[in-house]
Amino acid sequence: MTRTIVDVSDEQILRALLEVEDISNRAVAARLGCPYRRVEEVRKRAGLPAYVRGRRAAYATLKEAFLAQVEPVQGGHMRWTGPREKTGTPVVRWRSLLDTAYRVAFRLHHQREPVGYLTRSCEIPGCVAGAHQRDLTMREALAAGGAS
Repeated sequence: MTRTIVDVSDEQILRALLEVEDISNRAVAARLGCPYRRVEEVRKRAGLPAYVRGRRAAYATLKEAFLAQVEPVQGGHMRWTGPREKTGTPVVRWRSLLDTAYRVAFRLHHQREPVGYLTRSCEIPGCVAGAHQRDLTMREALAAGGAS
């Protein structure tokens, strides 16, 4: 099998690299009929990240993973649509992390780690809204007459 190498401009290569998200140098080279090493050089000169083989994370951030698995409900509540443990507890899986949706929601909303176990401040079963989660510190402050 004879390969025909086509004269392709750097601009054409760059356009092909930017046209499809996360495309390999070999795929661009095959599509344009040029050497993959040339595509690699254009990618480097343009400052584009190197193509990484293998499986990609479904979500770029923990927040993105959480938000993709909830749906807002009237009254500021959040219904979990993602996976659950056998006990029914909603869980967030992101990269190597596995945590309850309640704890992730608390962290995202309050920008800190929860202290102790979490309880809901609302009466909606299973609500995973971060603003509706209370940790030990908040419960103690509420019992002492402070703000929630």
